[in-house]
Amino acid sequence: MAESDVSPLVSCEWLQGKISSGDLGDVVILDVSWASDRDCQQEFQNRHLPGARYLDVMVGPHTPLFPRNLPPLQVFQDAARAAGVRESSHVVLYSDSNNCGFFMSSRAWWTFTVYGAKRVSILNGGLQRWVSLGYATTSDTAPVEPGDFQACYNSQHLLTFEDMSQRVSSRQTAILDSRPETSFNQGHVPGAHSLPFTQLVDSARQEMMDAPDVRKVLEQAGVDMCKPFVSYCNSGMSSCTLALAFTLCGGKDFAVYHGGFTEWKTKAQDNIEKSQS
Repeated sequence: MAESDVSPLVSCEWLQGKISSGDLGDVVILDVSWASDRDCQQEFQNRHLPGARYLDVMVGPHTPLFPRNLPPLQVFQDAARAAGVRESSHVVLYSDSNNCGFFMSSRAWWTFTVYGAKRVSILNGGLQRWVSLGYATTSDTAPVEPGDFQACYNSQHLLTFEDMSQRVSSRQTAILDSRPETSFNQGHVPGAHSLPFTQLVDSARQEMMDAPDVRKVLEQAGVDMCKPFVSYCNSGMSSCTLALAFTLCGGKDFAVYHGGFTEWKTKAQDNIEKSQS
Protein backbone atom coordinates (compact mmCIF):
# COMPACT_ATOMS: atom_id res chain seq x y z
CA MET A 1 0.00 0.00 0.00
CA ALA A 2 1.43 3.38 -0.97
CA GLU A 3 2.15 5.83 1.82
CA SER A 4 -0.33 8.62 2.32
CA ASP A 5 0.56 12.19 1.43
CA VAL A 6 -1.84 13.61 4.05
CA SER A 7 -1.60 13.84 7.82
CA PRO A 8 -3.79 11.58 9.99
CA LEU A 9 -5.05 14.77 11.67
CA VAL A 10 -6.07 18.14 10.25
CA SER A 11 -6.96 21.16 12.35
CA CYS A 12 -10.30 22.96 12.48
CA GLU A 13 -8.44 26.10 11.47
CA TRP A 14 -7.08 24.42 8.34
CA LEU A 15 -10.48 23.08 7.30
CA GLN A 16 -12.18 26.41 7.99
CA GLY A 17 -9.65 28.01 5.64
CA LYS A 18 -10.51 25.52 2.91
CA ILE A 19 -14.24 26.06 3.36
CA SER A 20 -14.03 29.85 3.51
CA SER A 21 -11.93 29.92 0.34
CA GLY A 22 -14.89 28.48 -1.57
CA ASP A 23 -12.68 25.78 -3.09
CA LEU A 24 -12.42 22.47 -1.25
CA GLY A 25 -10.41 21.00 -4.09
CA ASP A 26 -10.14 17.25 -3.56
CA VAL A 27 -11.34 17.44 0.05
CA VAL A 28 -14.49 15.47 0.89
CA ILE A 29 -15.89 16.18 4.36
CA LEU A 30 -17.77 13.31 5.98
CA ASP A 31 -19.78 13.35 9.18
CA VAL A 32 -19.44 9.82 10.57
CA SER A 33 -21.32 10.38 13.84
CA TRP A 34 -22.97 7.27 15.25
CA ALA A 35 -24.45 6.26 18.58
CA SER A 36 -26.64 3.37 19.65
CA ASP A 37 -29.05 5.71 21.44
CA ARG A 38 -29.22 8.66 18.99
CA ASP A 39 -30.39 9.30 15.45
CA CYS A 40 -27.15 10.78 14.20
CA GLN A 41 -28.29 11.02 10.61
CA GLN A 42 -31.17 13.26 11.70
CA GLU A 43 -28.77 15.29 13.81
CA PHE A 44 -26.64 15.72 10.69
CA GLN A 45 -29.67 17.03 8.81
CA ASN A 46 -30.17 19.63 11.53
CA ARG A 47 -26.53 20.70 11.88
CA HIS A 48 -23.30 19.87 10.10
CA LEU A 49 -20.17 21.46 8.68
CA PRO A 50 -20.68 23.37 5.43
CA GLY A 51 -20.25 21.02 2.49
CA ALA A 52 -20.27 17.87 4.63
CA ARG A 53 -22.00 14.63 3.69
CA TYR A 54 -23.16 11.90 6.07
CA LEU A 55 -21.68 8.39 6.03
CA ASP A 56 -22.83 5.58 8.32
CA VAL A 57 -19.86 3.25 8.82
CA MET A 58 -21.72 1.11 11.38
CA VAL A 59 -24.25 -0.67 9.20
CA GLY A 60 -23.04 -4.13 10.21
CA PRO A 61 -24.03 -6.93 10.03
CA HIS A 62 -23.65 -7.11 13.82
CA THR A 63 -23.57 -10.35 15.82
CA PRO A 64 -23.15 -11.22 19.51
CA LEU A 65 -19.47 -12.00 18.85
CA PHE A 66 -19.01 -8.92 16.65
CA PRO A 67 -21.47 -6.34 18.04
CA ARG A 68 -19.65 -3.56 16.17
CA ASN A 69 -18.84 -5.32 12.94
CA LEU A 70 -17.30 -3.85 9.79
CA PRO A 71 -19.64 -3.38 6.84
CA PRO A 72 -19.02 -5.76 3.92
CA LEU A 73 -16.60 -4.39 1.33
CA GLN A 74 -19.21 -3.83 -1.37
CA VAL A 75 -21.60 -2.15 1.05
CA PHE A 76 -18.88 0.21 2.24
CA GLN A 77 -17.69 0.97 -1.27
CA ASP A 78 -21.22 1.81 -2.42
CA ALA A 79 -21.83 4.04 0.59
CA ALA A 80 -18.52 5.88 0.16
CA ARG A 81 -19.21 6.42 -3.53
CA ALA A 82 -22.70 7.71 -2.76
CA ALA A 83 -21.06 10.22 -0.41
CA GLY A 84 -18.88 11.42 -3.29
CA VAL A 85 -15.59 9.76 -2.36
CA ARG A 86 -13.26 9.39 -5.30
CA GLU A 87 -9.96 7.54 -5.63
CA SER A 88 -8.20 10.91 -5.55
CA SER A 89 -10.20 12.37 -2.64
CA HIS A 90 -8.68 13.66 0.57
CA VAL A 91 -11.33 12.42 2.98
CA VAL A 92 -11.73 14.46 6.17
CA LEU A 93 -13.75 12.72 8.87
CA TYR A 94 -15.44 14.26 11.87
CA SER A 95 -18.09 13.24 14.36
CA ASP A 96 -20.12 14.43 17.29
CA SER A 97 -19.06 11.58 19.56
CA ASN A 98 -17.39 11.51 22.93
CA ASN A 99 -13.77 12.43 23.59
CA CYS A 100 -13.74 15.24 21.02
CA GLY A 101 -15.08 13.04 18.26
CA PHE A 102 -12.29 10.46 18.31
CA PHE A 103 -14.44 7.53 19.40
CA MET A 104 -16.26 7.41 16.05
CA SER A 105 -13.90 9.31 13.76
CA SER A 106 -11.05 6.93 14.55
CA ARG A 107 -13.27 3.94 13.85
CA ALA A 108 -14.23 5.44 10.49
CA TRP A 109 -10.57 6.21 9.73
CA TRP A 110 -9.64 2.60 10.46
CA THR A 111 -12.51 1.32 8.31
CA PHE A 112 -11.34 3.40 5.36
CA THR A 113 -7.78 2.18 5.97
CA VAL A 114 -8.83 -1.48 6.04
CA TYR A 115 -10.63 -0.92 2.75
CA GLY A 116 -7.62 0.57 1.04
CA ALA A 117 -8.18 4.35 1.17
CA LYS A 118 -4.85 6.18 1.12
CA ARG A 119 -5.78 9.81 1.83
CA VAL A 120 -7.86 9.99 5.00
CA SER A 121 -7.62 12.45 7.90
CA ILE A 122 -9.57 13.15 11.06
CA LEU A 123 -10.68 16.64 12.01
CA ASN A 124 -8.86 17.21 15.28
CA GLY A 125 -11.49 17.89 17.93
CA GLY A 126 -14.50 17.02 15.78
CA LEU A 127 -17.74 18.94 15.87
CA GLN A 128 -17.23 19.89 19.52
CA ARG A 129 -14.09 21.91 18.86
CA TRP A 130 -15.46 23.30 15.58
CA VAL A 131 -18.45 24.78 17.39
CA SER A 132 -16.34 26.01 20.31
CA LEU A 133 -14.23 28.03 17.88
CA GLY A 134 -17.36 29.77 16.61
CA TYR A 135 -17.18 28.30 13.12
CA ALA A 136 -20.38 28.02 11.12
CA THR A 137 -22.63 25.00 10.82
CA THR A 138 -25.58 24.59 8.51
CA SER A 139 -28.61 22.46 7.75
CA ASP A 140 -28.21 22.99 4.00
CA THR A 141 -27.39 20.05 1.76
CA ALA A 142 -26.60 19.83 -1.92
CA PRO A 143 -26.72 17.06 -4.52
CA VAL A 144 -23.65 14.83 -4.44
CA GLU A 145 -21.88 13.60 -7.53
CA PRO A 146 -21.14 9.90 -6.96
CA GLY A 147 -17.46 9.00 -6.57
CA ASP A 148 -15.37 6.22 -7.98
CA PHE A 149 -13.72 4.96 -4.76
CA GLN A 150 -12.46 1.42 -5.26
CA ALA A 151 -12.40 -0.52 -2.01
CA CYS A 152 -9.82 -3.27 -1.61
CA TYR A 153 -9.34 -5.29 1.54
CA ASN A 154 -6.08 -4.57 3.35
CA SER A 155 -5.61 -7.39 5.87
CA GLN A 156 -2.44 -5.83 7.30
CA HIS A 157 -4.44 -3.59 9.61
CA LEU A 158 -7.07 -6.06 10.89
CA LEU A 159 -6.30 -9.09 13.03
CA THR A 160 -8.53 -12.14 13.37
CA PHE A 161 -8.59 -14.31 16.49
CA GLU A 162 -6.07 -16.66 14.86
CA ASP A 163 -3.79 -13.74 13.99
CA MET A 164 -4.02 -12.37 17.52
CA SER A 165 -3.27 -15.76 19.06
CA GLN A 166 -0.07 -15.94 17.01
CA ARG A 167 0.95 -12.42 18.07
CA VAL A 168 0.37 -13.29 21.72
CA SER A 169 2.43 -16.47 21.42
CA SER A 170 5.31 -14.77 19.60
CA ARG A 171 5.63 -11.93 22.14
CA GLN A 172 7.13 -9.81 19.35
CA THR A 173 4.29 -7.29 19.20
CA ALA A 174 3.35 -4.45 21.53
CA ILE A 175 -0.28 -4.98 22.54
CA LEU A 176 -2.32 -2.17 24.05
CA ASP A 177 -5.79 -2.42 25.59
CA SER A 178 -7.75 0.84 25.13
CA ARG A 179 -10.57 -0.01 27.56
CA PRO A 180 -10.89 1.64 30.99
CA GLU A 181 -8.29 0.37 33.44
CA THR A 182 -10.94 -1.26 35.62
CA SER A 183 -12.01 -3.44 32.68
CA PHE A 184 -8.38 -4.26 31.90
CA ASN A 185 -7.71 -5.33 35.50
CA GLN A 186 -10.69 -7.69 35.46
CA GLY A 187 -9.29 -9.54 32.46
CA HIS A 188 -7.19 -8.90 29.37
CA VAL A 189 -5.26 -10.51 26.54
CA PRO A 190 -1.97 -11.96 27.84
CA GLY A 191 0.97 -9.58 27.50
CA ALA A 192 -1.21 -6.53 26.91
CA HIS A 193 -0.62 -3.16 28.55
CA SER A 194 -3.40 -0.78 29.58
CA LEU A 195 -3.74 2.56 27.81
CA PRO A 196 -7.30 3.94 27.91
CA PHE A 197 -7.78 5.95 24.74
CA THR A 198 -9.06 8.91 26.76
CA GLN A 199 -5.51 9.51 27.99
CA LEU A 200 -4.51 10.72 24.51
CA VAL A 201 -7.11 13.49 24.38
CA ASP A 202 -6.43 16.96 25.75
CA SER A 203 -9.92 17.76 26.99
CA ALA A 204 -9.06 21.40 27.77
CA ARG A 205 -7.99 22.05 24.17
CA GLN A 206 -10.57 19.60 22.78
CA GLU A 207 -7.90 18.01 20.61
CA MET A 208 -5.56 15.06 20.63
CA MET A 209 -2.35 15.67 22.52
CA ASP A 210 0.56 16.94 20.46
CA ALA A 211 2.51 14.18 18.67
CA PRO A 212 5.61 14.32 20.94
CA ASP A 213 3.39 13.88 24.00
CA VAL A 214 1.43 11.08 22.34
CA ARG A 215 4.68 9.33 21.48
CA LYS A 216 5.86 9.61 25.07
CA VAL A 217 2.64 8.06 26.37
CA LEU A 218 2.84 5.21 23.86
CA GLU A 219 6.48 4.49 24.64
CA GLN A 220 5.78 4.49 28.36
CA ALA A 221 3.20 1.79 27.62
CA GLY A 222 5.84 -0.34 25.92
CA VAL A 223 5.41 0.65 22.28
CA ASP A 224 8.38 0.79 19.90
CA MET A 225 7.51 2.82 16.79
CA CYS A 226 9.74 0.61 14.67
CA LYS A 227 8.08 -2.65 15.72
CA PRO A 228 4.63 -4.17 15.17
CA PHE A 229 1.79 -2.72 17.21
CA VAL A 230 -1.71 -4.03 17.99
CA SER A 231 -4.57 -2.38 19.84
CA TYR A 232 -7.85 -3.84 20.98
CA CYS A 233 -10.89 -2.94 23.09
CA ASN A 234 -14.17 -4.83 23.37
CA SER A 235 -15.18 -4.73 19.71
CA GLY A 236 -12.92 -2.54 17.58
CA MET A 237 -14.04 0.94 18.57
CA SER A 238 -11.83 2.90 21.01
CA SER A 239 -8.85 0.77 19.97
CA CYS A 240 -8.87 2.58 16.64
CA THR A 241 -7.79 5.80 18.38
CA LEU A 242 -4.62 4.06 19.62
CA ALA A 243 -3.92 2.91 16.06
CA LEU A 244 -4.39 6.46 14.84
CA ALA A 245 -2.04 7.75 17.54
CA PHE A 246 0.61 5.23 16.49
CA THR A 247 0.50 6.47 12.89
CA LEU A 248 0.51 10.09 14.04
CA CYS A 249 3.90 9.38 15.61
CA GLY A 250 5.26 7.82 12.43
CA GLY A 251 4.46 4.18 13.13
CA LYS A 252 3.69 2.00 10.10
CA ASP A 253 3.12 -1.60 11.22
CA PHE A 254 -0.18 -1.39 13.09
CA ALA A 255 -3.32 -3.46 13.38
CA VAL A 256 -6.55 -3.53 15.34
CA TYR A 257 -7.76 -6.82 16.78
CA HIS A 258 -11.33 -6.40 15.61
CA GLY A 259 -12.96 -9.09 17.74
CA GLY A 260 -11.40 -7.56 20.84
CA PHE A 261 -11.94 -8.88 24.31
CA THR A 262 -15.51 -9.85 23.44
CA GLU A 263 -14.18 -12.52 21.09
CA TRP A 264 -11.06 -13.35 23.12
CA LYS A 265 -12.92 -14.15 26.35
CA THR A 266 -15.28 -16.40 24.37
CA LYS A 267 -12.68 -18.33 22.40
CA ALA A 268 -9.72 -18.25 24.82
CA GLN A 269 -11.32 -18.60 28.24
CA ASP A 270 -8.24 -20.35 29.62
CA ASN A 271 -5.82 -17.71 28.31
CA ILE A 272 -6.81 -14.54 30.13
CA GLU A 273 -4.63 -12.48 32.44
CA LYS A 274 -5.88 -10.38 35.33
CA SER A 275 -4.19 -7.48 37.05
CA GLN A 276 -4.48 -6.04 40.51
CA SER A 277 -5.83 -2.49 40.64
